[in-house]
Amino acid sequence: IVETTGQNFYNISLSFFFGKEFTELGVVSEDGLRITTKNDIGLSVLDWMSEEEAATLEAKGDPIEAPPGPYKIQPEILGKFLWITGGTGVGKSISAQLLSKMHGYVYYEGDCFASCRNPYIPPDVQNPSLAQFLQKPLIGECLEERREVCKRANEMFGEMMAGGDFDKGKAEEYYEKMCDDIKRERKRIGGDWSIAGVTFGQDLRNFIRSKLGPDLVFVVLNMEMEDLKERIRIRHIREEGTVDILMSISRLCEAATEDDDNAVNVMITKEMSKKDVISKILEKLNL
Repeated sequence: IVETTGQNFYNISLSFFFGKEFTELGVVSEDGLRITTKNDIGLSVLDWMSEEEAATLEAKGDPIEAPPGPYKIQPEILGKFLWITGGTGVGKSISAQLLSKMHGYVYYEGDCFASCRNPYIPPDVQNPSLAQFLQKPLIGECLEERREVCKRANEMFGEMMAGGDFDKGKAEEYYEKMCDDIKRERKRIGGDWSIAGVTFGQDLRNFIRSKLGPDLVFVVLNMEMEDLKERIRIRHIREEGTVDILMSISRLCEAATEDDDNAVNVMITKEMSKKDVISKILEKLNL
């Protein structure tokens, strides 16, 4: 903050609620046109703009009916169909991304669906979880309908972070909408697919499979809770409240059972590298 703004003291506090109240400290520039804050994803900058500039920026989004991505369009080939799932911080996004980078899979980021952004994060970015915030917003006729569904789902996730119950109706509404998008996009693009997204447990996985078909295979990433907490704590230094909330979500995520059709467990240890995880995934799937 000091290096970026030239200021030694914060002069603004921003508060927002998502399961609990979060506060970010920042600096407002002397002309009042820029706010710089430090948060979990690094430095964030808010620039003031006119309504005309905002409209111009929004118009530069990617089309919701066919978001561009770095993949060969081959609809005649519907290949392997994987959904990488697990708790917060376990490595869903990086695993789906590495399958794209190393083996040519189409990487679809589920969190981008929730934020109405282009889900095709480039396979060469350093951190796909953070890169989602840089993806272009989507534009098109169906956007408002998706926004409303995602708004209700985000309210549900916030309530769960605060210790509330899992709302089956809101969850199924959200995942059905996401599945419709995945199904349409897979038909349009083709190829092998790796989707990254939380699915909590067997009931929701069965619901998703009922929408996407029997070819879908869930890869459930698991870690010992203490190892996972240590990993999350490294990402959120001096943010024990955030760590506790993320761990509460992870505890709701169930491993695959023998009754879970087309689902495999991958146990991750803190000694494993990212490529080790990919090797274990491919081994489990006999690929």
